[in-house]
Amino acid sequence: MANQAMKEISTSVENEAWELFEVGSWDEVIELAKTHPNHFFLQHLSYLAEYELQSKAMGIPPKGISSLSPLVESLSNFLLGNYKEAGNQLNLYFQSSQAMICYSIIQLAIKIYFRAEMYAECRALISSYKKLNLGASFVKEEITVLYHLRRYEELLKLFRENIKLLNDVEVHKIVGMSLLFLDRHKEANLIFDNIPGKLTLPSFEEKRKAYTEVYGKIKQLEKDSKDLSLRELEDMGFAYLFHGDYEKAEKTFLSITSKLKSKLCIA
Repeated sequence: MANQAMKEISTSVENEAWELFEVGSWDEVIELAKTHPNHFFLQHLSYLAEYELQSKAMGIPPKGISSLSPLVESLSNFLLGNYKEAGNQLNLYFQSSQAMICYSIIQLAIKIYFRAEMYAECRALISSYKKLNLGASFVKEEITVLYHLRRYEELLKLFRENIKLLNDVEVHKIVGMSLLFLDRHKEANLIFDNIPGKLTLPSFEEKRKAYTEVYGKIKQLEKDSKDLSLRELEDMGFAYLFHGDYEKAEKTFLSITSKLKSKLCIA
């Protein structure tokens, strides 16, 4: 009877902590964990709550085993810059039937998958989240994932379905680039011509010469690519594009979206 009572109390406090975590009451989760120092689940949840409050977790991750253990290990590796291992630990977490899901955990997982460049896993996670009828919360991130996976037609379909939600310059650039790689240049021009800070995309017939000078410096630009601004990278990408070097153009545009990851994932 005593063991049953303790189990019920433990389950009750876990539910209370999780409900607080779900609604973003991070301080209350941390305070509750302090009253149960030997409760592994609460200590792990408190570690996650600290990160949500400060964008970093304090100290080493708590010991012990709970359903949150792989997620805690993932976050710990992420903070240390071990992005691939962080992504692998995330996979373990979501493969478990005990995995608990809420908006902030999905948000964190997307950030980790992006840094680990595990785009297929990220897409699967977003799809699972959408099946829970929780809205189009991560449609921008899904569009970026589809771009990295080169699934341009799916990207365009998703964009059309959510166009009213996507008044976003960077998303429009990604859509325009996707249209370019599908050889739909007129549609790409329309996208670029109708966004703030629009890219000037000349047609092959009219302004190919505009990128001749850039292309003449392409070897030096390649050497300096890590230090180039987004605009310089865009010019470099279009120089490749208008001179028929499609593989290098795509690689350059992908590097641009990589630089934009932090803008699409809330820090």
